[in-house]
Amino acid sequence: MISYFRSILPSRLILLVIIYLAIQLPLILLRATPTAPELQHMLVGERLADGFSMYRDVYDNTAPLSAMVFWILDLVAGRSFMIYRITAVVLLLLQAILLNSTLNRHNVYASKNYLPALIYLVLGSLSFEFNMLTPLLLGNTFIILSLPYIITLSKEGFDNNRLFVGGFILGLAALCYLPLAMFLLVGIFAVILFASNTFRSFLLMLCGFGFPYAVLMTYFFYNSALSEFLEMHLFRPWQLQVAFLRPPADVAKLMAIPAIIAILSFMSASSLPQRLVFQVRFQQVMWVWLVVSLLMIFTRDEITVATFILVLPPIAYFSEFLFTSGQKKWILNSIFLITLAGVILLRYRSVLDINRYLALDESPLVLTETPETPLKNNTVLVLGQDLGYYVHNKPVTPYFNWQISQRYFRDLNEYQAVFEIHEAFRREMPNYLIDKAKLMPELKYKLPSIFGKYEQVPGDTALYRLK
Repeated sequence: MISYFRSILPSRLILLVIIYLAIQLPLILLRATPTAPELQHMLVGERLADGFSMYRDVYDNTAPLSAMVFWILDLVAGRSFMIYRITAVVLLLLQAILLNSTLNRHNVYASKNYLPALIYLVLGSLSFEFNMLTPLLLGNTFIILSLPYIITLSKEGFDNNRLFVGGFILGLAALCYLPLAMFLLVGIFAVILFASNTFRSFLLMLCGFGFPYAVLMTYFFYNSALSEFLEMHLFRPWQLQVAFLRPPADVAKLMAIPAIIAILSFMSASSLPQRLVFQVRFQQVMWVWLVVSLLMIFTRDEITVATFILVLPPIAYFSEFLFTSGQKKWILNSIFLITLAGVILLRYRSVLDINRYLALDESPLVLTETPETPLKNNTVLVLGQDLGYYVHNKPVTPYFNWQISQRYFRDLNEYQAVFEIHEAFRREMPNYLIDKAKLMPELKYKLPSIFGKYEQVPGDTALYRLK
């Protein structure tokens, strides 16, 4: 089977897409599991579609380009987990084809083939987390798109604009997910290896990276939201410690197959004979890509399987050396078939009722509707972390992201914080307030003209209704 994809005939690409969709679509069409991160993104898109401005009227640290994508999706389909998943499936397919096309066009291997795309899509089907439409997935598309521009063999005064374009695309990736700015390190290393005038080429790429930020900062300046943009996006805190959103054991179980493929691929790559200078340099760039990806993964505030999307491109690149090595065909086919079977078993573990043996816990991600109240089709605001109330209700005021909003509600002794809350509620008042943080007594005392209009609903101490 592996030998079939050692060609670039159109039939190979068609079969590749069929295999990928056959793994992905049944679960997405039959049961698109709602998750809290996706609902958070939907709320951002919904607020923007209602005419509110990011960062000025929507307090959320979603990067601006990702917020624009969520806004467009809300305009097109509203709240739809299926549309989000299908969009993510298309993006993953696009990433694999873009990466494979770059590798073939630049003759990175001894022969052109579809093996990197095959491995990328198979490993990308490992978990439903890779099908969550996240800012990281959006940004990873731009990272792959920048690759052919940053490995340009540039000469002085010849085609240097490609480095500017490469930097510009990296800037767009950072505008999807700020930590992806770390991939400038990959660009710098590529400039050192491929460019003739290193310093000038680096400045070109850096100017390209900064250009979209300059345009966006100008927009937010005239929109009276520059300080909020700087605070919520550009000056986000960088957390240099490992913090797992899902249990580390679960992440290790799910990533065991990619890890084994990666180790075998690295061993195969290291045993290769001397190759062309360009191919050696490109491999060095991919090593740096892998290191930067791992550095990014293990400095995030929430590590989960979805963050490992960053290592799929280098693993897919190195896997070609494994599946074109001098091993016997039946060994290579067995490795691939075992990988494919393992991915299918892990992906369909709930349908096949084998999760009780694997003991994988998805509860930190899966969204559970809050059963306490029969609220539906109302405007609500939750003072706390529970997003379940927003499943069938509409958020109002900028404070639906409690992680960001706490900086206002925890400083109620400060006049500025109380004034901003007053102004936000004067423009919009939800029909219901859910006080999970037990702040209503203090809010009623300090802002009676606003919160005095709410009365407690009998039988629920946390639920307040607008009179």
